[in-house]
Amino acid sequence: MEVSASASKSTCGVLLTVMVCLILQTSSSAGLPTEVFGDEGGQVDLRCDPVFDDSKRLFWEVVQGTAGNIQILVKEPGKEAETLETRYAGRLTLYDGNSLRISNLNRDDDSVTSTDRDVLGTYRCSQGTAGTELILRVRHGPEPPTELTVTATKLYSVTVNVKGGQDGLLSQSLCLWYREEGTEEWKKGKGQTSCQSEVKEGQEVTLESTLPTSNTTYQVCVVAQNRLNSSRCEDAYVPATTDYVATFNTTIRLPNEAFKSSDPNSQQNSGLVSRIVNSVVLALKSAHPDIEVEVIQFREGSVLADLKISAGQREIQDVKEDFVSTVRSGRLTGIDVDRNYLYIDNEIPRAEIQDTGSKDDPDIIAKVVTPIAVLAAAAIAAVTAVYLCQRNSRSEGQKHIFEITYMAVAQVLQDLFQLAKDDDKFSILHSSKETAISNVRKPDNGFHESVDCKNIVAKADEASSLVVCGSTGSGKTQGVLAYAKKFAGKTANAAMWFFGQSENEENGLSEKIIMEQGKSLAERLGVGKVSPEELPNSIMASLCSRESLSLLIFDDVTDPNAIPPAYLSALDKVKVIITTRSSNLDLNLPDYKMKGFEEKDVLQFLRRDDQRSVEIFQGTPDKHLLDLSDYFGNYPHGLSLSRAYLLKSRTSVESYLRELQERSKNIPGQLKMHEKAVYGAILMSMENRMDRASQDMFKFAAILSQDGIPVSILSKGLEIASGENPNKDDFVTEVEELSLARVEGKKEEWIDGRMISVHQQTQAAILSSLDEQQLQTMTESLIKVFLQYFHKDTRKVQDGYMSSLLLPHVEAVLSLPIISKLPEKFHPALARLYETIGYMYCQKHLPEVAAPALEKAKEMISSLVPMDGDEESVYQSLVAKGRELHDKGDVYCKGLKTRLLTKGDVEVLESKVPTLSEDFSKAAKMEQPLTEEQHQQLVELGLAYSAEQVRDSFLVELAATIHYTSGRRIFYYQGQQRVDYRQTAEKELTLSLALSQKLASDKGIQILNKMLSQRAGTLYLLKETGDKAASQQKNDFLQAIQGYQDLINDNNDYFENGVLKKIGDDDWHRMFCYRAIVDSYRHLTGLATTDEERADFIQRHDESARKMVEFAEQQVKKDAKGNIIEEPEMLPEVYNMSGDFLIEMVETGMMKQVNDEEVTAEARKWYEKALNVTSKKAKNEEKFKHEVISRLGLAKVHTLMYESEKASAGRNGQSAPTANGETRIAMTDEEHVPLVDKSPTLDEVNHLINAKEEMNKSLEIFEAKFKNKKKEIQEAKEWNNRIRQHIKSLQSAVPKEEETTV
Repeated sequence: MEVSASASKSTCGVLLTVMVCLILQTSSSAGLPTEVFGDEGGQVDLRCDPVFDDSKRLFWEVVQGTAGNIQILVKEPGKEAETLETRYAGRLTLYDGNSLRISNLNRDDDSVTSTDRDVLGTYRCSQGTAGTELILRVRHGPEPPTELTVTATKLYSVTVNVKGGQDGLLSQSLCLWYREEGTEEWKKGKGQTSCQSEVKEGQEVTLESTLPTSNTTYQVCVVAQNRLNSSRCEDAYVPATTDYVATFNTTIRLPNEAFKSSDPNSQQNSGLVSRIVNSVVLALKSAHPDIEVEVIQFREGSVLADLKISAGQREIQDVKEDFVSTVRSGRLTGIDVDRNYLYIDNEIPRAEIQDTGSKDDPDIIAKVVTPIAVLAAAAIAAVTAVYLCQRNSRSEGQKHIFEITYMAVAQVLQDLFQLAKDDDKFSILHSSKETAISNVRKPDNGFHESVDCKNIVAKADEASSLVVCGSTGSGKTQGVLAYAKKFAGKTANAAMWFFGQSENEENGLSEKIIMEQGKSLAERLGVGKVSPEELPNSIMASLCSRESLSLLIFDDVTDPNAIPPAYLSALDKVKVIITTRSSNLDLNLPDYKMKGFEEKDVLQFLRRDDQRSVEIFQGTPDKHLLDLSDYFGNYPHGLSLSRAYLLKSRTSVESYLRELQERSKNIPGQLKMHEKAVYGAILMSMENRMDRASQDMFKFAAILSQDGIPVSILSKGLEIASGENPNKDDFVTEVEELSLARVEGKKEEWIDGRMISVHQQTQAAILSSLDEQQLQTMTESLIKVFLQYFHKDTRKVQDGYMSSLLLPHVEAVLSLPIISKLPEKFHPALARLYETIGYMYCQKHLPEVAAPALEKAKEMISSLVPMDGDEESVYQSLVAKGRELHDKGDVYCKGLKTRLLTKGDVEVLESKVPTLSEDFSKAAKMEQPLTEEQHQQLVELGLAYSAEQVRDSFLVELAATIHYTSGRRIFYYQGQQRVDYRQTAEKELTLSLALSQKLASDKGIQILNKMLSQRAGTLYLLKETGDKAASQQKNDFLQAIQGYQDLINDNNDYFENGVLKKIGDDDWHRMFCYRAIVDSYRHLTGLATTDEERADFIQRHDESARKMVEFAEQQVKKDAKGNIIEEPEMLPEVYNMSGDFLIEMVETGMMKQVNDEEVTAEARKWYEKALNVTSKKAKNEEKFKHEVISRLGLAKVHTLMYESEKASAGRNGQSAPTANGETRIAMTDEEHVPLVDKSPTLDEVNHLINAKEEMNKSLEIFEAKFKNKKKEIQEAKEWNNRIRQHIKSLQSAVPKEEETTV
């Protein structure tokens, strides 16, 4: 009986197993449910799989699981469809025979028990056979955010924390709103952090907004918004009361300022008041944005300044402490403050001593105050004591001065010696000191550390170089990036550089890309300007000089000759890893061949820990997953695509593989089976899982560069090609979820900053699906897009940013074979794009890379009109050909009417017509091109040329501009290349100017190039010194000065591309011309042959410099109250030029008729003015470029002031007064005379402290931003050594211990 029972149980087990397998097989063959999305209030289409047959009964039902299904619509053969459920009355219709359309979607339609409130139901059709189950999800407006709390209130701001609510299945943003208590109107918060986009449900977010008034109770709320709807403030808000104003009084001493008047409102004090307020606000505003500073009065004692500082009551104590710290540490810029003289509310604030030892240590002061500081304190205290005894009457201000204790004086010397020690942290002063340098990104999200990856890491660890070989999509790059991550972790201050950006799937990394990216590495390493031929050797010399090992990665190399041999010449110091699709690069380096995923890699990669992976893959047999991997050659790219598809569609692995095999059969070309599989997977993801508009939009990515493709450009391309306006949010979601692209950046208020990067195989797969006509349509559309967005106007950060992004993509499109087949009406457009490419590379200081594009631009123009004739015949031919092209619908000419106006363009138009519609400014901010109606408005206002004027001028202007840009290459070449190109440059710039002048004289059309080809062309050439004799240089500089003077007097309005670009009354233009004149006179002072001639040049320089500054300052914008709201970005450069000239004159002794102290004081004024410029327009790099010159200039000024006082004391004896009234005291005790003779005054020490502080600040900027500025860094080093020598002399002046009996 027991045996029988056991056998019975075994049989039952077998039968159950067979039944389960049959059920699973049936379920698998039927397919898993598919998700379908619709918008609440909108409609959705549900497709029915079975072929429509009117002879069969059709019904649609809601699948209820165990609760039974609900039929909602039925159609009997030959009859109209009948809606069975009243809640769907009037909302269900059939289309394409048996597919269902549901209108007016509502989440309340949900007829199933579901924990997911966004699921409306699971629908299925049946007509003979059952269709796929469709899970209908309803997108809707977001739910209100939760857990709103106020975390901080200041005088004029509030900060809150909040959690995102349910997002309605769409991307949602959260924004802070407010209203004053007792009012009805809600107002949207202001400030960069008042909103946050892409907020997930449950995500904690911090928002901050400015508020209008202090000591006021507001109600604040956070509104959630997506593209369908937004929540309301009435749903939830909390009170927030802003802080009230508190103040404290303080007194500071300005030792290097002369007392003029006690009244801060006096005209004599206006500059000083402005500097004090700006300096204090600048130092404290980042931590205390609501701070306000007021100068109450000035008192004698050098100058004592009484200030009132206001802030919120809750932070007033922190403000006091920060202000004390700022003064005593010398962090105030723009004013020279005595760091040891400070009163807060009529009391000297307590000095904080940092405890670096045990609290029980009785000798803590001895550890903090070094013996050298005590000795110096004793020495100066003795001198001060004698001085105090000798003076019988003093002003109140002078009495305050001598309240400083000997400990404070000692601290001054302590600070000075410490500043000298700070040099240790600057690597530019010490070749051995290194910082990390890298452009290598981390492995992609979802990266799996496969066996291949581990082998790459192990091999790379063992060898000094490695070539990683494998098919496209085998995971080579990801494996190398994984190694780079490990390399950085174990190599302190590693230098790692990634060379990568393939032209297309056939041509890998090019020599041009390696040179361009090598230049970026050179800048980071601090390599100065070198020729392209010298660049690799210079980079390797710099890398080999580093103590730590370096890593260079060359990604997707197909031609080994593209890598300069120098990069492979020092493998003991510079590790090199190369990835390639080629099986034999013939480099004689160790290699590793990719093998693909092993079985355990496949299973681990697909069956990850996240819930969706578990749902899809956990129940799938290993064999099915391994079969899928095998079809892709076990390479990760194909598996990643299939995994994403399966997660999104919830299709079974077997069904997906069958469909993929069918789709792959139709892939054209001589490809391996696993490559066709990847192509098929890419196209299946697009065709089956992407909206049609998103598909068409994504196709444009196939003909652009791989990386950093702006989503807005793809959208614009589709809009021009088909008139569609796709949903960019949906597109980004789809390509990311399907692993078709890597998404970077975010959507900003003024521009959609999102970009995608795609795999080479993705581009190739899409291209394989396009016919010739589709490719031509896409290419033509992108050319039109580039004409709008790819331009040379980089005056604004926003404009330059987009052009930089587009550069590689324009190059990619222009490299397509189909470009050569485009009709003649595209030739001017192509010439414009080639010219802009050349201009952009010149701006990057890569004239060699610019050359091919500029030559191509000239070639395109020459194909229309031969350019080798005399100027008159060339001009007439260009006019005639331009008219012909215009009448035939030339693309470039036609596009001028719908060009993009930049913010700089609109500012010029508004300066001419202040009443110009705000629509133009808004369009520029949002990067929206002109409409034809707007262009006509400009024509009527005289701000744009008429159609006839454009017809006559556009081709002449294009040809002139191209030759101007090509000629200006000379100013970017170095060495012999510059000399060799001079003759060509002169010819091109002369032709450019001649064409522009003929257009003006013949048609009365003034194009901007007429002025530019002189201001930055022919006159620039005159200023080139080269190998010219001194007499020739002098004549050329004088001729250039006359030319710039003529331009200053030129009051013409100038147009560019048919729109006003520069008005005659242009202060910026005058400033620029005077700047060139000032520079010319600076050179002439060195070329002068007599003192009288030099004095004349200096006088003319000063007159021109005053004019330069005058026109620069006239560009400062003020509001109705007279407050400065904007300053021109070149203003600090103008100030710095004035200061640099004065320092140069003092150093060379050329200003013999003027006292050096007066000259250095004047120079100091200019540098401080440069630092106080607060231009919002200047890019960060521009701001730092000006600041580093100002800081270095101030270091020179204070050094010269120190040297002047020392020299004065040496001439006049030890009792000579210093600039601020201090006196060295002679002591009668012969034994201690040496001590007194060598002792510095407090002013002298302060000069050196200021000099070293400014020098250190300049070195910090050089270190962080401009390591490649070799000439400027060398100058900074020389002045730094000069300062250190002075500091060293003070250290040696301190008496030894046995001499300190004072």
